[in-house]
Amino acid sequence: MGKADQISSSLWFGLSLLVMYGSYRLGLGILTNPGPGFLPFWCGVILCGLSALVFVQGRLTKRREGGRLLSQLWIGMDWPKPIYVIAALLAYGLTLNYLGFLVSTTLLLIFLFKAIEPETWLRAIVGAVLAVVSSYALFGVWLQVQLPRGFLEKLLF
Repeated sequence: MGKADQISSSLWFGLSLLVMYGSYRLGLGILTNPGPGFLPFWCGVILCGLSALVFVQGRLTKRREGGRLLSQLWIGMDWPKPIYVIAALLAYGLTLNYLGFLVSTTLLLIFLFKAIEPETWLRAIVGAVLAVVSSYALFGVWLQVQLPRGFLEKLLF
């Protein structure tokens, strides 16, 4: 990977510096009374450290293997799948307020289970329903996060 790792980690390093700078300007506060920039700042610090590690690892790999061309990373890429995922997420975002969390998320997961990593219909439906019910129980019931309500939620709750 060598050169590709160095390029991508340099971009992430720069982004992490921007996040840290913006977060610092928002105000960090202290550990017992954090400000609005506290969490993003420390996420930026972690991203900065991880990108530096990847850069060093890419540098060492490049020396050992002689490095691979950046264009070699795209060989054998199955291009329709990322496009399907982007289209599905766009449709999800557009229908979430109309269909509600339960219906739209279930449909999204069934699509992803069937189209991206093909599963049987039974596995796709059961997996999607289990994921949606458990996330609804966690966020909607236990944490009391207000999730978009569609026609099904209005009938059931």
